Parts: sequence; structure tokens; C-alpha cells
Amino acid sequence: MTAGSQPRGAIALVIPAAGSGSRFGGERPKQFIDLDGQPVLARTLAAFAGLVDRGWLAVNPEWYDEVAQIAAAAPFPCVVVPGGATRQASVYAALTAVDDGCDRVLVHDAVRPLVPRRCISDCLEALKTSAGAVVAIPCAATIKRATAGLMIAETVAREQLWLAQTPQGFHRAAGLAAFAAAAREGFHGTDDAQVLERFGLAVALVTGDARNLKLTTPDDLALARALLRL
Repeated sequence: MTAGSQPRGAIALVIPAAGSGSRFGGERPKQFIDLDGQPVLARTLAAFAGLVDRGWLAVNPEWYDEVAQIAAAAPFPCVVVPGGATRQASVYAALTAVDDGCDRVLVHDAVRPLVPRRCISDCLEALKTSAGAVVAIPCAATIKRATAGLMIAETVAREQLWLAQTPQGFHRAAGLAAFAAAAREGFHGTDDAQVLERFGLAVALVTGDARNLKLTTPDDLALARALLRL
């Protein structure tokens, strides 16, 4: 598949989908598990219908054909590219393939199929005034910092703590430079925003949603099925 030329200002969606989902269990990666009649990845792509112009999916070559079949049925044109050994490497691989007509890029987990459209549109809106944006929810729990011996070292104030979700967005040129620098210097962040932060880019927080859960365990899948039936 080829991306073709995009008009300036187009919006790209990058999906790192090369993970094995080992914590979930099973022989197939969790992005292919059935979620009420559709593969999880198909539902994830459908959530972005009308909000992005094209998608780039970074995958394990072993699953290329299956991803390509799902991508062909997506509500917008998608390109499938080889992923990397880590999530960050997969994002970078897809990002380097994004057409230069795309101004803004959203990166989203393949297994967050219930992301509300409001989260996506708010993330895009934040990119009008910020170099980067990350969907996140305020931390509601009491946070304890522990010692190596699992004793409480302190209780951490939670007022300024947020739990990051996806999508996480940035302007293509700045994001590409940030990811290239991270690859060159051997830096591995825990999310896309950290790569941007390290590069000196200002990243805005966008209020997320508890329904935007990441399917990590079978319990998460059961919860997603229940939410779909509400």
C-alpha cells in the first residue's frame, strides 16, 4: 500500500501495533482479539473516522497480512509498515513513512478501542497552540512511594499527577526531529510525550476519559465488552 500525496495540513494517525501482548496471554496479539464482532484494531481505527486523513500502522512482519486486511476496511486510507523492537521504535518507523503533507500526527495505542471522539478532537485542538499534546486523566488515588523493601517512604501529593493515555499528538516536523534524536542517542521513553519533553518541546495536557482503557489483561477485555453494551 502507498500513502499517496497529502494536501498540506492533513492529519496522520500512527498506530504502533507490533507488540505481542504477552501480558494478555494467548497465541495471537490482543489487537486481533474479537471485541463484539470486530477485531480490537478495527474498532480502534473506526474511532478516528472523520477526524484523521490517513493512518500508518507499524506491525510485526509475522502479522502483516492480517493487519493489512483490517487496514483495508478502515474508514480512511491506511499504510502498513514494518515495526520495531520497541513501541518507540515502531512509532519512529511509522513516523518516517508519514507523508510530508501531514502537519499534525496523532499516536494511539492499537488496543485502546473505546477512545471517545471528544478526546481525539480536543488533542487536535491543543496542537493549534502547543508543540505537543497528551490525553491524560487526573490521578484520583492516594500515591505511595515505596522503599526497595516495600515499606512506605512517603505519600506523594497527587494534585499535579496525571495518568497518561493516548492519543498523544505533535507537529510532524518537530516530532520527527525528537524521535530521530532519541534514536540517535539511545534514549527510550515510556511514552511519546516523554520523547517530545526531552527534546525541549512544550506538551499540553488534555483531559482524558476513564473509558479510554488500554486492553492489557483479560479483565480489561471484559470491561470493554461491558462498556460497549451500555
